[in-house]
This record gives sequence, C-alpha cells and structure tokens, in this order.
Amino acid sequence: MPAYDFGDVVLVQDWQAANLLRSFAIKPVIATIEQSLVIRGLGQLSSRDQSALRKTFATVIG
Repeated sequence: MPAYDFGDVVLVQDWQAANLLRSFAIKPVIATIEQSLVIRGLGQLSSRDQSALRKTFATVIG
C-alpha cells in the first residue's frame, strides 16, 4: 500500500517500523535550524515513505 498524498501533506505509513511513537503527516516545508537545537533523532523513514516525501517535495518546488 503506497503512502497517501493529501495535497501537500504526506501521511507516514511505516511509522512503527521507523520507531516513532505514533502516526503522523509531513507537510513539506523547507526550514533550517541550528544543529545545537537538535536533541536527538526520532527514527528513519522507510524507503516507501521517503519516496512519497521526495515526490511531494518535487511537486512543491517544481
């Protein structure tokens, strides 16, 4: 089953495999934060979810 794309929001399908606490959606917004503000990583998106996010980013930024 592919990740669902609702406009500019991607629902993460494999959130449990990524060791995340719950299901969530990603809105592709580009922002920068200082490395010192990152406390820890939460997990890693599956290949399927990474692909869906890349596709959405490509659509958003042209």
